[in-house]
Amino acid sequence: MPVYRPKEDTREFTVTREDTNLWRLSGIAIERAAAMTYWEHDGSVRRFQRIMEALGIDEALRKAGVQEGDTVAIGENELEWQE
Repeated sequence: MPVYRPKEDTREFTVTREDTNLWRLSGIAIERAAAMTYWEHDGSVRRFQRIMEALGIDEALRKAGVQEGDTVAIGENELEWQE
């Protein structure tokens, strides 16, 4: 008899505090978006910010306690949090 399991929601993410000023974001969609972003281009950075807002990540980080200047690691990328 086959076993049916729901597919993993790619939009899900977790916020983990790794150090006083270091946060880690994990999740399929956000890690993929970060890996595909051309950080040298302002338009790409703005697109990434819109993705974070759409997924609710910016709100989740604020609720978790992220502060201006903290580092947010996403996959291989590290970003400085700014309001």
